[in-house]
Amino acid sequence: MTKLNLSELDKRLTLLEAQQQWVYRVLETYGIKGLWLSPGKASALLGISRDRILAEVERAEKMRSLGKRGDVSYGIHYRNIQDPEVGQPTWQIHVAAFDQVLAIPPEQRKI
Repeated sequence: MTKLNLSELDKRLTLLEAQQQWVYRVLETYGIKGLWLSPGKASALLGISRDRILAEVERAEKMRSLGKRGDVSYGIHYRNIQDPEVGQPTWQIHVAAFDQVLAIPPEQRKI
């Protein structure tokens, strides 16, 4: 591998920043302004159903209530932004962290 000089690295960084800004603009066009999304929006980006996401969250919540740790963790992969006066949770999914869990082969997942 050849060493890159600072000028070349600076050009690459500038290009990456421009590409990142473009991706952010595209995502904002579709109402996506960050990595924490509703299960519905997360499902479209992750290519899985909303029900599958909610099943993963439900399984993680059961494990959490038992004091066990699984592949999906509260505060890292999902969170609840529920209004305290509402009885039902309002889940949000961290799409980048959740995508990493989905990449784990089923036989290696913690159940």
